[in-house]
Amino acid sequence: MNIQGMSALVTGGGSGLGEATARELARLGAKVAVLDLNLENAQKVAADIGGIAIQCDVTNATSMENAVAEAAKAHGGARILMQIAGIGTAKRIVGKDGNPAPLEDFAKVVNVNLIGTYNAARVFAAACAKLDPGSL
Repeated sequence: MNIQGMSALVTGGGSGLGEATARELARLGAKVAVLDLNLENAQKVAADIGGIAIQCDVTNATSMENAVAEAAKAHGGARILMQIAGIGTAKRIVGKDGNPAPLEDFAKVVNVNLIGTYNAARVFAAACAKLDPGSL
């Protein structure tokens, strides 16, 4: 698939696998919007690859909608979404002290990894549905 000139969104693009994905998409010629909660990291990656950095919380509907709209203003409607944003915690269900792990920690992981993924997909799909299919 030739992605030269296509607009791409990379959630979690400010570090790790997201950063590597953003860099590879740019190397292949895509116009990349680096979406990340950490704007400073996103800006560093975007500056290196000639993309744009957008602060985005994938768990927040308005934040995701604004990020997709901002990316579209800069690069045109995105046809590629790489959902790399994700977190994890390495905690025991019951700590050495006998107390249960904080439920809030697990809820945050579920919120980012599941709700965030769904949120990004639904906002991206709605924006894609409005694009001209002949403009690939």
